[in-house]
Amino acid sequence: MKKSLCLIAALLGSNAQAGTFLTATVDGSFAEWAGVPVLSADGGDNAGSVDIGNVQIANDDNFLYISVTYPNTLSAPTFISIDSDSNTATGFDIFSVGLVGVEASWQNDFPFTNGTGAFNNGLGMSGDFFGSGAALISSSGDVAQKEWAISLDITFNEDGSNVFDDPDFDILIWTDAGAGDVSDPISYTLATAIPEPSSIALLGLASLGLMRRRR
Repeated sequence: MKKSLCLIAALLGSNAQAGTFLTATVDGSFAEWAGVPVLSADGGDNAGSVDIGNVQIANDDNFLYISVTYPNTLSAPTFISIDSDSNTATGFDIFSVGLVGVEASWQNDFPFTNGTGAFNNGLGMSGDFFGSGAALISSSGDVAQKEWAISLDITFNEDGSNVFDDPDFDILIWTDAGAGDVSDPISYTLATAIPEPSSIALLGLASLGLMRRRR
């Protein structure tokens, strides 16, 4: 696995990241990711198997987008897991090392849900894509880079709550292939769109008009 348990413990809570607002096209072309920060970078330590390299994350109003690079071009299976309440005491503890307590996961593009002590509790999710909360993935084969889109509207079948009800959540990208490999645990905050300058100017004029009316 990528890091010693002592180093993992030191990293907990260290990767809080403000989100990047971006609409990505999940098509195997990665030009739009050029300006997106790398939130985890530690490739080259799962030789001969799936090696999690650079991880980039972005979102728009509808989807969470994830890009992962693989130094040795082996990429299946890759798991994406979401700790929706950022609480390691709830959900499933990946590799039992206290990194995250995840409630929602995807193996490549296949969705499944987790419970406390349960890797797959069989309850599932609903929503885009294919009605099951599946991820849209750029490639199911072994490639040097992949991207995903996950709907922000998916819900847990267990109670109907939204997976992304809280805009702050933790993400772990990992694989159980070979010796196993994990990204850093990433605390991500959903970004909101920045208003266009023209919109800001209109808001300013509207505020000025209200102030004049109150005089």
